[in-house]
Amino acid sequence: MRRLLEEYSTNLSVRLLNSLDDGKSSINAIFRILDDLKAVPIAQYITAGVSGSRTAYRLPSGRIIYFKQIRPVRLPKTCNNCRFNNETDCQEGYYGVRLYRAQNSGYQFGVCIQRMDLCMPIEEFVDSDLCKEIVNFRESEYHQLTRGGHTDVH
Repeated sequence: MRRLLEEYSTNLSVRLLNSLDDGKSSINAIFRILDDLKAVPIAQYITAGVSGSRTAYRLPSGRIIYFKQIRPVRLPKTCNNCRFNNETDCQEGYYGVRLYRAQNSGYQFGVCIQRMDLCMPIEEFVDSDLCKEIVNFRESEYHQLTRGGHTDVH
């Protein structure tokens, strides 16, 4: 990490991401690195309706680095009764829509890295209840977060 920051251009965007497999120990290691670098948190960015978030840190040199973390976000209907809906099997939560290419049937949207059975062709997805659930959930969380004083909500 230090070598990256010292040897490469300040135009290089550095984002730290903890290992989901190593859990809390990985997060603690990143906090130790940030502390060693005398990094100061300056902003938190949250995207409503998905599990990804990031905190911007300023180094003494003025350089900005980011710590990307996963928030515990689940789709209200789709994830509710899912057998993977626990902290062990679903560490990523609902991260967002993913685009997959099926060998024989073109492109499909998916919403879960554990549940490929939820994938569907793009043409079906845009009119589906799942698509409506995602849009409604995102709008609901956006309003909830902005009422809570979060100014960097996307």
